[in-house]
Amino acid sequence: MKKEPTKEKILAAARKLFVTHGFAGTSIGKIAKLANVNNSLIFHYFENKEALWCAVKQSIVEDQNKNFNILPSSDLPFVDFLRVLIAENIKFYQNNPDIMRMIGWQRLEHKESDDIGIKLSAESKLWIKALNHYKANGEINSDFKTEFILTLILAITSSAALDKNSFIKSDEDKEAYISLCVDCLQKALK
Repeated sequence: MKKEPTKEKILAAARKLFVTHGFAGTSIGKIAKLANVNNSLIFHYFENKEALWCAVKQSIVEDQNKNFNILPSSDLPFVDFLRVLIAENIKFYQNNPDIMRMIGWQRLEHKESDDIGIKLSAESKLWIKALNHYKANGEINSDFKTEFILTLILAITSSAALDKNSFIKSDEDKEAYISLCVDCLQKALK
């Protein structure tokens, strides 16, 4: 699919400003000025500032998926799927400080602004589909809400990638952490 240069300029400007100033500290006017476009042109591509926020986050995921898929094949046995998923998700967070800054802003600002609530992204829907596959195969207890499992996996991977006070200091530590997570999740989700 051919990319639209104006839309890409808007996304790049929005990304820079959202990462630096957060959602509340970034106005459509500032984005338009940095992108060198008219304010109204932003609304041609994006319904509102929240849609632009979500599009910036989605573009980061899409860029990363060009290099490697965060979500492994659900053809793998569940234990292998978990291992790859956790490892790739940690790598994603470590390689994408911009998404981490945006998530940080989102956590800080969500009480003041309902406009940046977490939306179910296309990527999240794929994760849910994969997890539901393992529920249907009996590898995950069907009583557990799939979205809660997704939240749990995201929490354990993002904290491992971001927490500067983490005990994960080496590649060996990271592998041991991933093994612990896989073992605990596999037992807990049965």
